[in-house]
Amino acid sequence: MDWDWRARPTYESDRLGVDGTLAPVVLYNMKQPRLIEDHEIELMLDMADFHLESGLPFVALVRHQRGTGVIAARHRQTLAEWLVSRRDALKRDDLSAVVVVPESIYRAVLRVVYRFRTPPIRTITTPDLASAADTVRAELRRMRQPIGPEIEGFLDSLAA
Repeated sequence: MDWDWRARPTYESDRLGVDGTLAPVVLYNMKQPRLIEDHEIELMLDMADFHLESGLPFVALVRHQRGTGVIAARHRQTLAEWLVSRRDALKRDDLSAVVVVPESIYRAVLRVVYRFRTPPIRTITTPDLASAADTVRAELRRMRQPIGPEIEGFLDSLAA
């Protein structure tokens, strides 16, 4: 993918939003996960690769909304292959993913999946945006990353 995340730190469509303007926090807004296109999965992974290759800290905040479903099986496979191919690089202490999953059944499925196939990146699943905001703060503190007023304002807006 030929996206310049330094020059253009955002991507927006009806299906997906990617916002890296508050790095190290990167928001992946999964508006319509079932409809996400192949190039959008590539963009999501390209943003993560940008942080990995640059040695930058990274807290992915993946927001799912109630009733929007999950991404297609082929895209889950693409994500799984990406995780496996970068397993060693993802073990850094300054990388994590906070995934908002409102539906309890999907969270239960993820717990089972993670029990048998632990992701190489630290992954925390939360039921709502308020708990996700608290978790992102905790992750940034764990990573010893500053939480400036812009990030704090963003996290406060999630909890509201």
